[in-house]
Amino acid sequence: MNTQQRRSITASTIMILLSVIGGIVVAETGKALPSERQPSVVTIQVDFSKPAGVLKPLHSVNGGPRAVGRHSGDMVTLHKQAGFPMVRLHDCNWPHPDVVDVPAIFPLFHLDADDPNNYQFAKTDAYIKPIIENGASILYRMGVSIEHKSPRFHVAPPKDFDKWAKVCVNILRHYNDGWANGHHYNIRHVEIWNEMESSLMWTGTDEQYFKLYRTAVTAIKTYSPKIMVGGPVTAIPDGPAVRAFLAFCRDNKVPIDFFSWHSYSNVTTEPLLTRINTARSLLDEYGFKETESWCTEWKPIISGWKRIRWRKNTPRHTVRDAFAENRNHEAAAFMASALLQMQDAPVDMAFYYSADDSPWGMFDVFGEPGRSYFAMKAFNQFLQAPDRVTVTGAPGKDDITLGAGLSQGKTLAMLLASNFRSKRRHLRVDLQNLPWTGKVKVTTWRIDKDHEFSLEQVKDLTPETPVLFLDLPSSTVLLVQLQPDSTSAKTVPTTHTGG
Repeated sequence: MNTQQRRSITASTIMILLSVIGGIVVAETGKALPSERQPSVVTIQVDFSKPAGVLKPLHSVNGGPRAVGRHSGDMVTLHKQAGFPMVRLHDCNWPHPDVVDVPAIFPLFHLDADDPNNYQFAKTDAYIKPIIENGASILYRMGVSIEHKSPRFHVAPPKDFDKWAKVCVNILRHYNDGWANGHHYNIRHVEIWNEMESSLMWTGTDEQYFKLYRTAVTAIKTYSPKIMVGGPVTAIPDGPAVRAFLAFCRDNKVPIDFFSWHSYSNVTTEPLLTRINTARSLLDEYGFKETESWCTEWKPIISGWKRIRWRKNTPRHTVRDAFAENRNHEAAAFMASALLQMQDAPVDMAFYYSADDSPWGMFDVFGEPGRSYFAMKAFNQFLQAPDRVTVTGAPGKDDITLGAGLSQGKTLAMLLASNFRSKRRHLRVDLQNLPWTGKVKVTTWRIDKDHEFSLEQVKDLTPETPVLFLDLPSSTVLLVQLQPDSTSAKTVPTTHTGG
């Protein structure tokens, strides 16, 4: 989104989204927290008169929703409520992927690639349909899903790169042009393969991947120049193979519309932010200054990598419980913090891994959402106020992070704060230059260990003391809505003082 955009401020509701790891919000009228009892109060100023760019909708995801079944919940509706802007098709129906992958749709590679009868689209059609109906767009990963177990069946390079590229084009024709009793979904974003560094997905050489990418992007661009194609879909964006890939594309004039990479973080958001800067720097260094940077997989591993990997003599339930931790309230706070920090980072799109009911998903096997899902839902509501305003005093990183925005016409404003790892829990938020006068009604929604996204109401603010005092212990997400009292509020004329 264009950060130079500025929208006028003209209406009537303020929302504040607070993502913090585990806390209670208290909004009091004219009462300060005693400094002698609260020595570590963090004071943050939100100035609603100073624009600060536009929020980026970075809450795209991997994996679509499973339809309602005899034993599963309504993930389709939950996906719609979270407003995921784009869904990446990778590892779909994992660990038994029977959709999306090239071998799932065109299983007998020796057959004629131009004959529609040799394609099996029905299952993938059913998988994609609810994603489209929910209003999300598609990032289609051409290639294969990860294969953790031996023997592996589909991770070798295709025997015929040109034929494989033709199959990819025909898949796009099916979903864009109605080919083979298909659809008109207007899919405009494609990745080529996934994580060439991993033998779980690619057993060829780096050079073979480079040639496959060139063959595929040439065929796809010939079919439709408007389709954005990305690679190398790397798990190691600062590795030597990536530099070689960028040099290959530069020297051979192979287009990269978006640079695709991944990041999994253990106990801090720092690796994600570091990789964002690394990716942008590499693109600029190799002359791809107009190429977008897309993080197509990111996720907190709250439990740590060791606990999610089964080994001999691993205690029962260890792996299951570890994966459950990765969608709990602490993960939700990590996610909100990361989404905030990425607003000021040079990344164009981000896709959480994942929004399905696999062990890696934000839903369990019954389609029940974890707290991580509700962080995304809260962030989606936060985006209803996309025009950012200036925030000062937030420590950032894994400490307290905070962002705020206004909607067009002052009909909505929100503030998102996260305290991921800090022991400090007391927060004073000074609301400066509110766009109205009079009393303000404060309503909050909470996500923590005991609350999914529970609605609760607190006290009014008076115009004499436009301050929120918040108690924010670890592992909580809060959405706070401020609405002017209709009997006392008046709109303040807009005067931008900077930004």
